Amino acid sequence: MTTPMNADTIVLEQARPIEPELAARLIYDTGAYVFDCLYDRDFETYLRITSNLWTREGGAFSHVHAKAAMSGDRLAGIALGFPQPLYAAEFGTGMMAMAEMATPELLAHLPSVADHIPWLFPEVPEDAWYLLFLSAHSEARGRGIGEKLLDDCFERAKAAGCTALHLDVAAINPAVRFYERMGMERLAETNVPKIAASHGVPPHIRMVKQLG
Repeated sequence: MTTPMNADTIVLEQARPIEPELAARLIYDTGAYVFDCLYDRDFETYLRITSNLWTREGGAFSHVHAKAAMSGDRLAGIALGFPQPLYAAEFGTGMMAMAEMATPELLAHLPSVADHIPWLFPEVPEDAWYLLFLSAHSEARGRGIGEKLLDDCFERAKAAGCTALHLDVAAINPAVRFYERMGMERLAETNVPKIAASHGVPPHIRMVKQLG
């Protein structure tokens, strides 16, 4: 019998290349609509590739850029982000690694959406810190773990000399209310009609917190 996860037993630490499939599932939960579009709803291929990317020593999906919320030896949540210049460099590395592992079907699909997905996400200022993924295990939700992870992101961003923290979230995601409660504001809302029609990708909201 496993011990229930709760905020009192959570320790935040530098993420390690452990539980890659769980990490991939946590990442999927942050942006299922976009991942379904990118992978043309092939979840097994998504899971295989993202699990591998999590274990690598670089790239936008690497554990290197994440803090982990650990409940004992269990992964209870992750927060993955970086200063904008590092994000810009690592995103390209991650996409190349993804293409290396893609199936022929995925490679055939990607050109149809690759030019549209980026329009969901406004440019990130060079002095900002970008939170790419924040997700808590289903057993841990509602127990303060998301708050701990996000507060730590604010501190990581300040320590990096950034003046603001940016993130993007689907407008229909209940996490919007969580981010507002944590002091973040809605900056812009973006819709891309082509992928909304083809894969049901909803509008996304850019949220920002200025760091004083």
